[in-house]
Amino acid sequence: MYSDLLLQKPPAPDVFTGRSHLVEEAVKLLCEANQVHIGILGTGGIGKTSVALHIMENAVIKEKFAGRGYFIPCEILPDATKLIQGLVQAIGLQPIQGKGSYELLLDYLEGCQKILLILDNFETPWNGKDQAKVKNFMNTICSLKSASVIVTMRGTDGPGQIKWRKLGGQSGLPPLELGPAKEAFCSLSSDGNYAIKEDDPMLEKLLIQMDGMPLAIVLIAQHARELPLKNLMEMWNIQKTAVLKKIGERDNRLTSVEVSIELTLNIIREKLSTTGLDLLRLVAFLPSGIPDWLENVPKMLGSFPDTTMQVLTLKKSCMIYEGNAETLKMLTPIAEYVLKVSDITENHEKQIWEFYESFIDTLFENQIDADIKLRLHISNIFKILNIQIEKSFETSHMNVLTQLHNYSQYFPSLVPLVEKYLGWQSQMSLGDQTELMFLQEGMLTFMGEYQKSIAIINNVEKLHQHQINQGTSDLEVINSSSSISINYTMEQTQAECYRRLGMISYYQNDYKESKWKLQQAMDLYANIWHMKGGAQCLQSLGKISYMLSHYEEAKVMLEQAKKEFEEIGGRLGAAQCLQSLGDISYMLARYEEAKVMLEQARKQFKEIGDRRGAAQCLQGLGDIRRMLGQYEEAKVMLQQAKGQFEEFGDRVGVAYCLHSLGKIAYKQECFIDARLNVEKAKVYYEAMGMLNQVAHCIHSLDQIQEASAAHASLIP
Repeated sequence: MYSDLLLQKPPAPDVFTGRSHLVEEAVKLLCEANQVHIGILGTGGIGKTSVALHIMENAVIKEKFAGRGYFIPCEILPDATKLIQGLVQAIGLQPIQGKGSYELLLDYLEGCQKILLILDNFETPWNGKDQAKVKNFMNTICSLKSASVIVTMRGTDGPGQIKWRKLGGQSGLPPLELGPAKEAFCSLSSDGNYAIKEDDPMLEKLLIQMDGMPLAIVLIAQHARELPLKNLMEMWNIQKTAVLKKIGERDNRLTSVEVSIELTLNIIREKLSTTGLDLLRLVAFLPSGIPDWLENVPKMLGSFPDTTMQVLTLKKSCMIYEGNAETLKMLTPIAEYVLKVSDITENHEKQIWEFYESFIDTLFENQIDADIKLRLHISNIFKILNIQIEKSFETSHMNVLTQLHNYSQYFPSLVPLVEKYLGWQSQMSLGDQTELMFLQEGMLTFMGEYQKSIAIINNVEKLHQHQINQGTSDLEVINSSSSISINYTMEQTQAECYRRLGMISYYQNDYKESKWKLQQAMDLYANIWHMKGGAQCLQSLGKISYMLSHYEEAKVMLEQAKKEFEEIGGRLGAAQCLQSLGDISYMLARYEEAKVMLEQARKQFKEIGDRRGAAQCLQGLGDIRRMLGQYEEAKVMLQQAKGQFEEFGDRVGVAYCLHSLGKIAYKQECFIDARLNVEKAKVYYEAMGMLNQVAHCIHSLDQIQEASAAHASLIP
C-alpha cells in the first residue's frame, strides 16, 4: 500500500497563481498555534490539492515539523480501516506483535512530537459506507495535541465535530480572479506554437467561460499549445465541457472536468429530491443565477416544502454557491455539464418566461430600483427571451423588447433580439413592424452604427411604399380604408424617416444635410398637425445652429421648442431644450447662468428617470468648473459623468469626458495623463466617424506635445 500512496501523490504544480495568500494564511495558522486543524474546502477542480501540496512544500512548515509532515491521498482509502492502514504506512510505523494498526497509530501520535497530516480528497472515506467510524476516528486524531490536520474535501464543511479553520472563507476556496487566471493560462501555454498575450481580448472571453476554475484553465491552456484562441473558443461554444480534458491520458478527476463534476454529483444524488434536481437544472440554466433566491425560487420553480433544505444541500456540496444579492449561482463549467447530462424541461422554460414577463411588467415603478434589479437578472432575461422568440411569435415578446429599450447599456445584446423578432414580420401589423424597426435604428444610431441605421430607415420607407402600392387591406394600424388615412400614415412615417436621417447627419457633423432633412420632416409634421414631431425638429435645428455658433438663432429656436413641449406635456423634450440653452450660455461664457440652467435640467432629467440626460448635464457642469479653473471639482464631476456614460454605453459621452479630462491635465501640466485621455477620446471619435471631434483631439495633442517639450527644456 505504501507504494500506492507514493504513486498517488502528485507533485506541487509549478504554475500556482492567485493562491499564494492562502498558503501564507495556512503557514501563519500552523506556526502561531501549537495545534490547528485546517479545512481546504470547495468544489471539484477548484485547486484544493494544489494548495495543500504547496503548504507541505513550504520551507517554514518543513522546519517546524522537522520532516514529520505526511500527505495521504484518501481517494484510495474508502473506509476507516483502509484510512488507518494508509496513515500507518505513510508514517512508516513498523508492526508490533499484539497491537492492531489503530492502536499502533494512536500510541505513536500520543508519544510523538508535532506532526502534520494532510488528508487529501477526504470526501472518499467520509462518504463511504461507515461514516460513523470515520467520524469517530477523525475526532480522536484531532483531539491528540501532537497532531495538526489539514483536510482537502469537496463541500463547505469539514468532517466531524472539529473546529476547522477554513481557507478562503466559509464557502471554501474561491475561483481565481481574471488576472491570475490569465497569468496561469499564458504560463501553461508558453511553450506552444502560438504566442498568447494576457491582454488578448479573445483570451479574456475564453477565461470568462472557465469562470476561475483552475482545473478548467489548466486543461484548456494545454490545448492552446496547438490551437489558436479563436479555434479554442469555437470548440468551447460547440462542445463545452467535453473539450476540458487531457488528450492521451485516461480520464480521471485531474484530467477531465466532466469526471471531476460527476464525482460530486455521485456524492449528492441520493440526497436530492425531485425538487433538488429541478433546482440544480434551474441554476445551471440561468446565467445570472437566481437573485434574492428565498423570494424568487418558489416563483420560478413552484412552492415545495423541501425547497430550502434542497438549496442548503446543494450549497454545502459546492455545486452551487451564494453570491451578492442572495444570488444562487453555479460556476460556468459545472452549469454546462449539468445541462449536458440533464437539460431543463419545456415546462420549466415556460415557468421562467412567465416569471420574467411578470418581473418586467412590475419593474418600472421605481426607475433607480428598477435599474439595480434589472442588472441582476438581465442575462437570464436575454437567454429566455431569445428562446421564446425562436419558438413562436407572441406580442408579449415585443412588450419586453420595448421595455428593455429604456436601458441603453443593454443595446448591444438587444439589437440582435429585435432583429430575430422581426423575422416574424409576416405576422405583425405594419405599425408594429415600423415601431420595431425604428427601435432598432435608434439603438444602432446610439451605438454609432450609422450606415446600418440608414439602411433600416430606407427599409421602413420601402415597406410603407409597398403597403401603399398593395392598397389598404393589410394596413391594420390605420383602422380605415380611406385614401386620406393612408396618406396620413405615409406622411407621418415619412416625416419620422426624414427626422431620423437628419439626426444621423447631425451626429456625423454634416449640418447642411441635417438641416435639409429636418426641415423636410418639420414641413410634413406641420401638414398633419403633429406637434411633438414639429417640436423635436425645431429642437434639433436649434442644436445645429448651436453647433454652427449661431447662438442667438439657436436660442430662439430652442426656447420656442421648449414652449411647444411644455404645451403638450413633453417633459423630456422641455428638459433637453433647457439643457441646450444652458450649453449656449456656457459657450457665451455666462457661466453662472449656464450653471443654473444645467442644474435645473439635471433635476428634471432625474425626476423623469432619464439618466443619460442627467449625466450630460453633470458633464456640462464639470466643464463649467474647468473653465472657471476649479480643476479638482471639475475632475470629480467629469469622472462621475464618464462612469455613468460607460455604465449605459454612451460612447459619445465617454469621449467628451475624456477630452475634457485631458484638457484639465494639460492645464495642470500633467502631460502624460493629458495625452493618454485625449488619445482615448480620439479613438472613440474615430470609431464613430466624428471627424470634427477627431480634428479637435489632434489639435489638443499638438498643444500637449509643444507644452511638454517646452516644460522639459526648462528642467536642468
